[in-house]
Amino acid sequence: MRTLPLPLLRPVLAAALLLAAPVALAPAAYAAQQAAYPSPEEGEGGPYIVTLAPGADPEQVMRETGVVEARYVYASAVSGFAADLDGGQVAALRAHPDVTGVERDGEGVGAPVEGGATGPR
Repeated sequence: MRTLPLPLLRPVLAAALLLAAPVALAPAAYAAQQAAYPSPEEGEGGPYIVTLAPGADPEQVMRETGVVEARYVYASAVSGFAADLDGGQVAALRAHPDVTGVERDGEGVGAPVEGGATGPR
């Protein structure tokens, strides 16, 4: 078995540690985000985004699961809706065969962007 010479091994190990750090910190960041948004099963309602199977009718799914009003209905890139839901509605939606996802709505976290950046040219 060949081993890397020590001068080459140090930068390789340093790079591996730098790449592993964000992955190691991700579960803690996810747990903090989840703690900020209690689940509706604990009696808390809130804003949700519901995604549906292709071809499913958002208004029909809303009627069948007791959702009275949607904030937004999505029909172009994805089928679904955003609405304020209580725990019973979330449970009904998760059990519905046309629902592919029920996710708590919240703020997204991304990388900072330099001021004045306009995107690819």
